[in-house]
Amino acid sequence: MPIQEAFPQIVFLDRGDGTGYGFFYDSAADFIHAADSFVRPILRSFAGEPVPGQPAPQEHLRSALQSFLNQAFHGSIPDEVGAEGVSRAVAALLRLRLGTQIPAVVVVEQHEGRIMVRPGLEYLPDGGYPRAVVLDADTHGGAAHFFPTGEDFLVAAHEDPTPACWLPQIIVRLYRRTPSVVVGKPIPDRRSGKSAVEFRAPSFGNKGYFVERQR
Repeated sequence: MPIQEAFPQIVFLDRGDGTGYGFFYDSAADFIHAADSFVRPILRSFAGEPVPGQPAPQEHLRSALQSFLNQAFHGSIPDEVGAEGVSRAVAALLRLRLGTQIPAVVVVEQHEGRIMVRPGLEYLPDGGYPRAVVLDADTHGGAAHFFPTGEDFLVAAHEDPTPACWLPQIIVRLYRRTPSVVVGKPIPDRRSGKSAVEFRAPSFGNKGYFVERQR
């Protein structure tokens, strides 16, 4: 199992319907800071000590994580919280569940109300098409779409683009081969009012290539 010393390269929150989030952390310090920014406000009211008649601090933290991530799985995160807020909760969950031995790619899923964490081994090989695309809108990542097969990707890529799903449509026009994970970030041109897209792909230590289509 590919392991980072203290932080994952990427974490996917997969709702199971082809949508979710993709998050990136630059370093162990960045990952720990993201986790602490969720944990500290919750534990601060306890000052690290149990309160009579109230759940123990760690149980209170687990309940808060469950409640918050349930919103993420059901698409009800408030706009003002956004993907950045979810990235902090996900980091806190992984620190709580996995400590400092964390796979390079992690998938967070929900089964029968339980939040499950597993290595995202399917994203490590370079399969030639994007198994996941991420709209890189916030500091740590953004909305994601998942494609179990190349055929699933092509179906989405040939649908009309929407504000929620526009990256596959651009990828299929520009590239005939991509790594397994593709991140696209809009780059607006203030002068023309148009936008370009900057592409990147985590490598996970493997070689991955963008092969352009012949014009």
